[in-house]
This record gives sequence, structure tokens and C-alpha cells, in this order.
Amino acid sequence: MKSAAVPLVVLAIAAAGCGGQKAATPVDASTCTDLVYRGEGQPEAIVVSDLPRRGFGRATSTLMEDAIKLVLARRDYRAGDLRIGYQACDDTVGDEPFDQGLCERNAKAYAAAADVIGVIGPWNSGCAAAEIPVLSHKAAGPLAMISPSNTYAGLTRKALDSPKAPGVYYPDGLRNYVRVVPPDNEEAKAVALLASRLGAKSVVSVSTADAYGQGLSGPFIDEARAQGLRARDFEWVREPTFAPLAGQVAARKPQLVYLAGLPSLNGRRLIEDLRRKLGRDVLLVGGDGFLFPPPAELGPAAQGMLIALGGVPSEKLPAAGKSFLRSFGKPAYDARGGYGAPEAAQSAEVLLDAIGRSDGSRASVVDELFKTDVKDGILGSFRFDRQGDIDPATVGFFRVADGKVVVDRVVRVPAAG
Repeated sequence: MKSAAVPLVVLAIAAAGCGGQKAATPVDASTCTDLVYRGEGQPEAIVVSDLPRRGFGRATSTLMEDAIKLVLARRDYRAGDLRIGYQACDDTVGDEPFDQGLCERNAKAYAAAADVIGVIGPWNSGCAAAEIPVLSHKAAGPLAMISPSNTYAGLTRKALDSPKAPGVYYPDGLRNYVRVVPPDNEEAKAVALLASRLGAKSVVSVSTADAYGQGLSGPFIDEARAQGLRARDFEWVREPTFAPLAGQVAARKPQLVYLAGLPSLNGRRLIEDLRRKLGRDVLLVGGDGFLFPPPAELGPAAQGMLIALGGVPSEKLPAAGKSFLRSFGKPAYDARGGYGAPEAAQSAEVLLDAIGRSDGSRASVVDELFKTDVKDGILGSFRFDRQGDIDPATVGFFRVADGKVVVDRVVRVPAAG
């Protein structure tokens, strides 16, 4: 990161207010770092990030935090005329992805810190489910939240596994949350759109009965039928062999089969049995869970299959995204199946722009956040729909080739809301 001319200021000052006369008061929580500011004078407001700073998410969080700092440095730690300090906060207590109790306590600490004006995060959707109800309250502002990585659909719209979603997260009926990556249901829609664009007439999904599998297969079938395709879903239950299931799938004469489940459920054998019945001409597409095992574990039958993941692959970033990565000088992500620096940097830019357009109050920042209209940004051009979801939703497709996963293409899905 390029060094600014002004020395680094690390603040832990017990002074309140955003009026420009005193430094902003940091969040009073042991889970948060000291306040970081690199700019003239003293910070008047604070942006926090809420990420897993330990355990298996630590490497990703470090990249995200460094990306946020780079964006702040490029802007001289300013949002419009407002001087902005930054605190990185941890939402884990061990090696787990997040701690629900800590997420809720963090949210209460952000709400209580009068100078906090926006939150970047959290990383995990389960943590978001604990924080949004606290920060969306009118008493909290509400306080603006922008996530670089949450994909659970129920945070913004109806979900199969939670009939109370999304209303349960917004008890006062006030929306305060947006995300720069698409929800899981958009991934599934993108697979159906891909099938249509490839000239398919018949498609099949093979799905597990859990919320993950049904959250993918339902939108896939609905979108496929909306595209005029013949579509049918078959249940995927862990079995030592899937020959009978593969026979049922083959009887539908599909041109594309969507694997809506996790490969841990004997996914390698499922792929092998489907290949035996369908041959190599039928395209197999796995959900994002298929990115996590090493490609070699999927076996030779997986050669040529696609894997879908919501978001823009780093190799497909537009000019602004590629320029950012050159300046960043570090990897875009820690693992192919996750999100990283580009999403965090774009989140920071969007939030700082909203703060800059606002009157400095929390409610005004939220209003401006929903008015976002990015042109040629790090992740491309987009806005947020009224639910808080990115529009268009970009989904990356990766191809399994010679034991590796390589970028194949992207599909963009216009948001429904």
C-alpha cells in the first residue's frame, strides 16, 4: 500500500461527537482493534469491519481488511468532507466461522458507539442474521451495513427454510443492509439462463432435501421453466451407487444437469454414474459447494463439468478491478471458493460514497446506500434493488480441466426486486 504523507495515527481517545472539534470515539469492545486513521487532523466518524479475525477465516479477513485500508488511503481517509477512521472487529472466539453471541454483542457495541456511521460485513450469513435485527432498529439509526460475502437469500427476501424471513431481520420494517455478491438463488437462476443460452430444451436438477439443495433447485427449476425449458428435479440422497438415479435422469434426455448439493454426499460417485448414463455431451454443473474439495477428489469423470459461484471471478474483473488488484499487490482471495479483496474494496467504496452524499446522520447514510449507482467500479456497473441485493447479479462459472479449476465465463442475472 502506498504510504500517505501524514504519519499513521492510532487513536484510543475518549472524545465524542462528529462535529469536527474532537476526535471520534472508538467502539468500546475488546474484539475491535485500535482506531486507525491516516489523514489530516482527527477523524470525525468511524467505519468498522466485522470479520472472522481468527480460525480458518483469518487469511481471508486479513486480505479484506488490507483492501479496505487501501481504499481509505486512496481517499485520504475521507468520505466527502467527513474524516473517517477505521476499526477492524472480530466476530469469532475460536476456529468457528463466527460466534452468534459475539456477533450480537458486536452489533450492540456498534449501535452504542455514536460515531460509528457504517459497517462493512459481516463475512458469514449466520452472523448477519444476528446483527441485522440489532442495527436495523430505528433506535440504532438504522446503521448502514454492506456485506462483501453474504449469500443466504433469507437476509433480503423469502427463503424456504425460514417462513419469517426476511421480516424477522427488520423488526421496525427499516432496511439497512445491502450486499455486493448475489444470494444463492441467483446462482441457480444463472445456471438455468446458461442452459437456455446454450440451446438446451430439457434440464434436470439433482438436489438434496436440505435448505442448501432446495434453495438452489427451486429457483433453477422455476427459471428454467420461465425460459421455456422442460425441467424436472430428482432427489439426491447419499447412496453407495447412483445408477438407478442416473437412469431416471437419462430418461429425461437432458442437455444440462445441475448438481444442487454438496460433494461430501458421495458426489464423486454421482458424477461417475451420471457420466456413464449420459455420456460426455451432457453438461454437468455443480453448485458452489463443488469448489471446495480439490478437483482431483471429484475424479476423472468431472473433467469438463462447470461449477457456479455467485460473484465476479478475479480473472473477469473489469478495468477498475484489475487496476485495484495491481495496486493491492496481493492475492484477490485466500481460496477459490470464497470472496476476498475485490468485494471488500468495492464495499468500502460504496459505503464511503454513500457517507459522502449523506448529511452525516446514520439514517441518511442508509438512504444514500440504497441509491447507489456504480458505473465501471471494481466489480463493474451495478445498483441495489429495493431488497438490498446487487443488480445485475453476476455469477462466475468455473470449468474442471486436467485436475484444476479454471474460469470459464460469467452470466449476469437481472434482479427480480
